[in-house]
Amino acid sequence: MSIVSLEYHGLSYDGLTAHVALVFTRYMLLAVSKRDNEDDRTLGELFYIMISEVADITYHESMQIIVEAMLATVQEEFHIADAQLETFYAKFMSKLPESMQRLLQAA
Repeated sequence: MSIVSLEYHGLSYDGLTAHVALVFTRYMLLAVSKRDNEDDRTLGELFYIMISEVADITYHESMQIIVEAMLATVQEEFHIADAQLETFYAKFMSKLPESMQRLLQAA
């Protein structure tokens, strides 16, 4: 970015106001340019670099987490025995579509 000298030698209010506006605009443009060139936080690819470190969980894993949370909540809220929980789980699984049953039973 080339820097253009903006000097003003007049005494009119409108001229001084325009000069101040141009100086502030130039400063903002230079500040943005400097930040883009020197500050790593403004890298456009930073999001993509960071997201690659956070692996997505698979559909299977997310469904497993949901089912485990549901079973734990049912057991806590209704104070049922493990045998009853297994019966509940079997009935719950039988009502799911086959594709979901296969995914959840694979674990």
